[in-house]
Amino acid sequence: MSPLTLFYPTYAITILAHPTSALLLFSVVTIASIFLCSVISFCFYRTYRFSGYRYLLGLPTGFVILAISFIFGYLNVVCSYSHVDQSLENIFLWIQLALRSEGFAFIALSYMLKNRIGSTSASAVLPATSRILFSPQSYSNAIKIKEMIVAILPMILISIPLMVTISALFVQPVLNDTELKDMSIYMTIFNIIVLGYISIKSLKALVRSANIKLLYIPAAFALLWLEQYSLVINYFDNNQFALMGSIIARLVGLSLFVFAIYHCLSTVRKREMEIDT
Repeated sequence: MSPLTLFYPTYAITILAHPTSALLLFSVVTIASIFLCSVISFCFYRTYRFSGYRYLLGLPTGFVILAISFIFGYLNVVCSYSHVDQSLENIFLWIQLALRSEGFAFIALSYMLKNRIGSTSASAVLPATSRILFSPQSYSNAIKIKEMIVAILPMILISIPLMVTISALFVQPVLNDTELKDMSIYMTIFNIIVLGYISIKSLKALVRSANIKLLYIPAAFALLWLEQYSLVINYFDNNQFALMGSIIARLVGLSLFVFAIYHCLSTVRKREMEIDT
């Protein structure tokens, strides 16, 4: 068994159970994760088609990428049981690491673009008299720099997972367990930062709209954040309970997403029925 068994969540079950039952249990976990991500992605895509806001495309895209990453995670575990070429097993894990972080990056991209739209509309109604307080040239330069940073940040965000994983191949064309373990902790820290950003932004949006009933969404992101944080704990302590906790946090977080979406849809339907009557 690979040394990554002590770090990566896909191996948590293989430590704690018989190989056959462990593979069956992990199959159930993988299928459940893919199903939940597919439901979330489908619902968000329908929301995009209904509203027409392009920034919403990052949400379904991100969850689709996450679902694909779970598939490669499962293939990685199957390869570890089948005793196939070690390089193939490492490739599946490398792809999973890249896709998982890329999925979170696309989800964060939606919140970034949403905030950019809000800031752009806010600056458009800025009173013209306030601009007189500043030099026209300095004001123009400041606006250009800010717009440039705001425009570049989303591209940097979705490029980081790919740049880190691809650069690892340039440094070491044949990735071994040590390189993959180091890359795993780097990408996990990246995921923690991104999910922290998403949780804060989603919570602020609900507080501003005074929609307390939809606190399930930031709570779901917080559980996904807890999943990644549990992996960091296991990285330093080799704690099996942290590994199992990360899997439980992921399933509960995705389930909470589905519940939040169901709650939103049921609320909309009730309002439509009240209008019709």
